[in-house]
Formats: sequence, C-alpha cells, structure tokens
Amino acid sequence: MTAAPILRARQMAARRRAGLDALAIGLPVTLLLAVLGWRLFDLAGLAGGVLVGSAGLAAFAFSRIRPLDRDWLIRQLDARLPQFEDSSALLFQDSGQASGLAALQRNRLLSRLPQAASIDLAPDWSRRAITVMWAAGAALIVAILVVPATDRAPGPLASTDSKAVAGPPRITGARLRITPPAYTGLPVREQLTLDARVPQGSRIEWTVALDPAPVSAALTFPDSVPVALQRKASSWAAGRTIDAPMLYRIEAPGLARQRLSRIDVVADAPPEVRPEGTVGQLVMVRPGQTRWTPAFEATDDYGVQSAALLRITVTQGDGENITVIQRTSTLTGSGPARARLFSTSLDLAREGMAPGSDLIVQLVVSDNRAPERQTVEGPSIILRWPSDLALADGLDGLAQPVMPAYFRSQRQIIIDTEALVAQRRRLPADQFVDRSNAIGEDQAQLRLRYGQFMGEEAEGGGGGGLALPTNDEPARPALPTNDAEPAPRRPAPVEDHSGHGHAEGEHPVEPGSPEAVLAQYGHAHDTGESATLFDPGTRSTLAQALDAMWSSERALRQGRPEDALPFANRALELLKDAQQATRIFLPRIGSRLPPIDLSRRLSGDREGIVADRLIRPTPPPVDTVPVRAWRALEERPGSRQGAPLPLSELERWVASNRGRLSDALALTAAIDTVRNEPGCLPCRRRLRALLWTALEQPTARVQRRDALNERGRRYLDALE
Repeated sequence: MTAAPILRARQMAARRRAGLDALAIGLPVTLLLAVLGWRLFDLAGLAGGVLVGSAGLAAFAFSRIRPLDRDWLIRQLDARLPQFEDSSALLFQDSGQASGLAALQRNRLLSRLPQAASIDLAPDWSRRAITVMWAAGAALIVAILVVPATDRAPGPLASTDSKAVAGPPRITGARLRITPPAYTGLPVREQLTLDARVPQGSRIEWTVALDPAPVSAALTFPDSVPVALQRKASSWAAGRTIDAPMLYRIEAPGLARQRLSRIDVVADAPPEVRPEGTVGQLVMVRPGQTRWTPAFEATDDYGVQSAALLRITVTQGDGENITVIQRTSTLTGSGPARARLFSTSLDLAREGMAPGSDLIVQLVVSDNRAPERQTVEGPSIILRWPSDLALADGLDGLAQPVMPAYFRSQRQIIIDTEALVAQRRRLPADQFVDRSNAIGEDQAQLRLRYGQFMGEEAEGGGGGGLALPTNDEPARPALPTNDAEPAPRRPAPVEDHSGHGHAEGEHPVEPGSPEAVLAQYGHAHDTGESATLFDPGTRSTLAQALDAMWSSERALRQGRPEDALPFANRALELLKDAQQATRIFLPRIGSRLPPIDLSRRLSGDREGIVADRLIRPTPPPVDTVPVRAWRALEERPGSRQGAPLPLSELERWVASNRGRLSDALALTAAIDTVRNEPGCLPCRRRLRALLWTALEQPTARVQRRDALNERGRRYLDALE
C-alpha cells in the first residue's frame, strides 16, 4: 500500500484553497487598475491595467502557495494525527529504504493511513482581508466612474476639427525633434518640453499645436530675427540649427504672451591625451635597453580619429654643440572611438640614441567634429640616456655604493670618548688603542673643518696628522758643503700650494712690497674675506677651540682618552661661545637727524611741518542700474513697495556686460518674466537673487569714521 496518493491529495486541496484565497484578496486591485487605466488612457490603459494587475495577482498567489510543500505536509500530519507518533516522514520513503525498526514503524503507519483520508488540511479563508479589499476596491471604482473626467490636453498633433467656441488661440501641445550632428553618433530624440539641452550644431524642429488656429505664428528671439512657423495640416512647424545658447518664445496674433524658453548648447570638448604606462613624463634608459615602447591614451566625448601623428625628436650633444633631429610617424589607434590607445616600438640605435641624448615623443590627435576638426598636441614623454650610464655599462659588479662623508660633532666625540673609557677593562689593549685612534681621526676632521674659517690648510695623509718620513720616500738632497763644486744657478723652486685653494696671478703686486715678499717666501692663509667674517673676539674664541681640539686629538692618538676629555669639553664650551657671538662685524652708526632750525623755536610757525593730506583713491564707479533694481525688488517691511523697476535700463546693462556675467540668459529671461507678470512674487524674488550674484563686490578698504554729531561731541567731552 502506498501512502503518497492519499497524502498528495490532501496537499493539493490545501494549495487550491490558498490560491483561491489569494485570488479573492487581489482581484479587486486588478479591477481597480483596469478601470483607472481605461479612464486615463482609454483602451490602451485598460489593457495595460489588466496586464499589470494579472501579473501582480499571479505573483501574490504563488507566494501563498509556495510554502505548502512536503515539509509543511509532514508537520501538519504530525500535529493533527497523534496516531502517526511524529513519524509521518516515513510514509514518503520507499519501502526498500526502510529497514529494522523504521520498516516496522512504517508498516504500522500504513495500517493507520485511512485516518488521514478524512482530515482537512486546507487553510481557512481570509474573510476579513477579502471583505476589506472588496469594499475598498468597489468604493474606488465607483468614485473613478462617477467623478467626471477632466479635460485632457490633446497631443501636439491633435485634430482641431471639433466645433469649439471661437476665442484667443492657445498652445495645446508642442514637440521638439532634436537631430544631433552626425559625427556625434547620438540618436535623434523627441521631447514635449520647450526647454532643451542639445549638442552644438544640432538641428531642432518645432511642432506646435494651436487651438483655434491663428492666422500666423512665429518663433521670436530677443537678440535675433524671428523664424516663421509654417502651417502643416493641424500643426505649425519650423526648424533651426543651434550653435549657441538662446532664448525664444512662441508668438501668434491673439496668443497670450508666453514666458521665454531656453535652449542650452553643449560644446564639443577637445580631445585629451595622457601618457599610458608611465608615472611621469621623464623616463630613464635602463642598462642594456635597446627598444622603447611609448603609449598614449586619447579620449573624446564623441570620438577620436583612428589615425594620429607622432612627433619624434632626438637631441644629441650638449651646450652649443647640441643637435636636434625631428621626424614624424603615423600611428593607428586601437580600442573604442571614445578612448583609443596609440603605441609604437622605437629602436634606440636606429633613432640615433647615445649617452647624453634625449628621445622626445609627442602625440597629435584630432576628433571627429565637423566641419572643422579639433587638433590637440598631447604631453611629451622624454626618454633620457644619462652620460654616466655608458661608464657604468659592464662595470655593474665593480661599482660599490659610496656613502657621503659625515662629520661627528664635538658632543658626539665626547660621548664616544666617555664610552671608550668605560669599556677599558673589557677591551684588549690593541683594540682599545685602535678605537681611541679612530676617535682621534674624527677629532682631526672636525678640527680641520672649523680650521677652514681661520685660514688653515688641509693636512696630508688623509688622517689629519703629521706626515712622517717613510722608507719608500725619495732620498732628500744632501746638505751643501764648502768643498763641493758650486751648482749651476737655477731659479728658486716655487712651493706647490695648488691644493690650498689660493688664486695666483690674479692681482700683480709691486716688487719689494710686503705682499711681494710674502708671495716669494710664503703664502697668506688669513685672507681678507676670512678676516672680516668674524669679529676679533669670535676669532680668538675659535682659535682657542682649535687648540683644545688639537690637544684632545693628540691624547686620543696616543691611546689616552682620559687625558683627552678635559680638552674636548673645553673645545665644546668654546664652540658654544663662538656660535652665540656676533658673526658679522659691522660698525654701528646712529640715525642722522636733520639739524634743528633754532630761528623758528617758540615762533608758532607751523608751515612745512604738517605733512600733506593723502589723496584718497577714487573708487571705481558702481553700476547703479543693477543696484537700483535690486533695491526696488526688496520686500523688507518699510521698503519702497511698488517702486519703479528700471527694466529697460537693466536689460541694456545685461547686454553690455554679457561677457562677465555667469548666466546672462537666465537674467534676461527673469527680466522678461517680471515685465510680463508684474504681480508674480516668485518671479521678482528670482530676479533679485540673480541680480545679487551679478553685482560687483566692492574693493575692501578702510572705512573712515563718520563725523561726530552734537550728541557725540557732548559724550566725549563728558568723558574727559
């Protein structure tokens, strides 16, 4: 015996009940949508309402039926029939799958299955929801059918053959057909509003329905000649190509004056070119590089030409011997028209690249604008081959990084010396002496650095110490004796001081002068420039610091850092004093006042004493026309209500200042609206707001205090 058919029948009955319940609840909504669509849009609205309502009703019914699955049936059987002992799931298993106790329990349930045939699992009817939905739906349907329909405006091409009462014409519909330029690739579109925003060069075709039909009609423009509307059956039509923003209105005999409508123009932006795949515009040649692949991305709002021109410039040499080689190449872009990618591969050897050369590439692209294309020169990318790169070629393994030379400060030398003294017992004697000598080396470098300000020379040997004779030094000439043959007379050798930084031969000196004697037998280190760099007191302090550094260096090189510490601390104190002293020695002179004219003392003559009054700069003239109009539009209590508005003057002012106004068209339209509708309060507020943005802000300057009145003077007198 199989339990599935009996239990499935109970489940299907429950699903039918749930579907009918959902249909009873949602059917009033479907009928309401159908009636509303028929009332608003006739038969098309009726069909649309029925379609939308049916789809919604089906979705609602499905959502009510879907939960009634097999799991729901098992839960209901276990809850309704205690005889099934919460084992209803065994009835939906095949007999071969159950074994042991499960098979025994399943057979027991099959014997009790007739009890499940009489149980009703269908959900209850939603009587309250059904009643509310049908009552509300019926009331709304009756209201829609009983309330008279309002007059619907006919379409722009509506027929005017109906017998209407003769009266002034009125606009019953309007349609704009916008055809963008072919190169933009934009589709033709239509709209039912008179305001539009179109690409530059678009053609607009107006189709206007007037009822009753006037004798003539035209499109009028504030700053252009009108365009006559041509009669076509029951409508009026005209067309015009739009190249600049404009205002217009529809006029006809007897037609009420309309507000100005606006056509905005979107100009075609020039293409944009940017390098692709590079961080900046300067790229350095890598060692071993033989080819270079520059890439550019060109974008445009309506598309870029597939072919572009690549300018290639190679510079060779430097200074006055630089040479420039230029050539051009045509590239074909890839990708969509609005974002094309241009790239090429250049052979560095073929382009004539060498160390010290630059390879400059620049892309020139054009867009698809007609009749005249826009051409843009993109940014340049420079491939630079440094001159020193050729020297490093093949020597990568031999090159070693060289760190810049750093000088230890006197305070750091003291810290290192104290640390070395503290580690004396833990260090071997040789290592202790080596570290002490290294600190002495730092002390020598610092001493020579400060000694440059005193005219001292750099010492040889690289260590700053004394140059002692060695066994490989060339033998010095023997001392002369009285029995030796006289040597041939030669000019005295000149001691080489080329490394000392002295300039020779710049200023000839007179023979026999002290300068000539000094130049013949020695050389001066204390130059005039160094002598005036510090005042005498500072130079003396710095000289004492150098002596203390020398004593500290001597003790450190001898391996006696304890003896070097007093001299190092003394040098630090003297350096602080020198840094705080006056660096530049200049004579101090007082102010030189003009002599006093004693003949005018106690005479009371003030002529020529008081300075002339400064002439106040004349502020630029303020535009009085917009200011007067802005004040006349004021709504503040106590303001001049009904003050005359200089609209004609304001209109001429806008025409003459069109170049500096941010939105001259909006201001012109607001002026025209206020002129035609003087009682429109929102229109006056809008015009006043636009005038505020158009007013020139006055230049910031010091405001002179107003003169005191009688009351103010009495107040100041009372304070005194």
